[in-house]
Amino acid sequence: MSDTKSPYIVEGKLADNERLKAESRHLRGTIEQDLKDPLTGGFTADNFQLIRFHGMYQQDDRDIRAERTKQKLEPLHNVMLRARLPGGVCNPEQWLAIDKFADEYTMYGSIRLTTRQTFQFHGVLKPNIKLMHQTLNSVGIDSIATAGDVNRNVLCTSNPVESEVHQQAYDWATKISEHLLPKTRAYAEIWLNGEKVETTDQEPILGDTYLPRKFKTTVVIPPQNDVDVHANDLNFVAIAENGKLVGFNVLVGGGLAMTHGDKTTFPRKADDFGFIPLEHTLAVAEAVVTTQRDWGNRVNRKNAKTKYTLERVGVDNFRAEVEKRAGHAYIVIKEVNSSDIGYKPSVDITFNSLSQIYGGDTLAVILTGMGADGREGCRTLKSLGAKVWAQDKDSSVVYGMPQAVTVDRLAEVNIDINDIGECIKTEMS
Repeated sequence: MSDTKSPYIVEGKLADNERLKAESRHLRGTIEQDLKDPLTGGFTADNFQLIRFHGMYQQDDRDIRAERTKQKLEPLHNVMLRARLPGGVCNPEQWLAIDKFADEYTMYGSIRLTTRQTFQFHGVLKPNIKLMHQTLNSVGIDSIATAGDVNRNVLCTSNPVESEVHQQAYDWATKISEHLLPKTRAYAEIWLNGEKVETTDQEPILGDTYLPRKFKTTVVIPPQNDVDVHANDLNFVAIAENGKLVGFNVLVGGGLAMTHGDKTTFPRKADDFGFIPLEHTLAVAEAVVTTQRDWGNRVNRKNAKTKYTLERVGVDNFRAEVEKRAGHAYIVIKEVNSSDIGYKPSVDITFNSLSQIYGGDTLAVILTGMGADGREGCRTLKSLGAKVWAQDKDSSVVYGMPQAVTVDRLAEVNIDINDIGECIKTEMS
């Protein structure tokens, strides 16, 4: 990434959640101090929000709220915990541990299943919160990043034992979930009595202030669409050949939520970004998340989700940035319905595709050819800071295309065809 500030960053006074995250010491806040405070059953100040990054929401028993107020008591605070279960899969040992804890340590003695393929505990009082996390950890479950401004629980087409492709898809859902988790040790330190490491936390993917808003990811196997790929931030549609998973079609920027009466909020279907081979999955997932991290709206949280970022910056610009960050950019030549372009292949179309991906980091060389194809593409590249060279007249069989960019002063130099190779080597060195 260049040091130049992106024009796609929203300027203005940051939402208070951005302050909260910046001051949290990578999600630690003063949660530990609150846990030791016997005078309240809840979490105070910023911690009320910070515990969400640890998978919990503070609640109270509304049925007795009024009575407790009459008695000058605070509400009966408790927490709801949402577990992280990529694809919604847990084994019998895990289920029995979950059931036992719910029966013995929750106010309601129940487990609640969610539409996002996980379970929730409700009604856990403060003295039992650490035990809850430690119980889950003992059977290989956590609640990291199931709430807050992070990538949430990754959904996947159910039943990994149905076929080899189903198992592979589930494995990738798990890998994506793990890859995009916060790297801070705050969860282990606070809930699992983890050793405090004297080092600065690094969040290479999520960043020190995490994402602008919640982020949801899915993996699906056609023809099913049980996870709704058009309604989530990042979606991977499994593509198989001969019973083996070979890659994914990637869709970005979906979401159904809107605020009634606020026309700046709206539902949006995800855009198809195209196919990626299997080995590029994590790189693309990371690139989408980091692009949203940097370009998402941190001023207005109602417009902070990925769908609004794509609407604001444009799908082509967002995709080009993802391809650049993923490090394996590919060029898609689109069909163009225009009476101005009556020939294929077209240098103009190719150069315009290049401009969307590489921008000014491009060297365009126009060689001998009829007409003016390439001139407009060069004009676009030139406006982004790219270099344009043209073959000289004497070495051209047909001087049409090099002449067009030369006459319009788009070409920096005119070079003999026999010298172009060495000039490119020099430029690249």
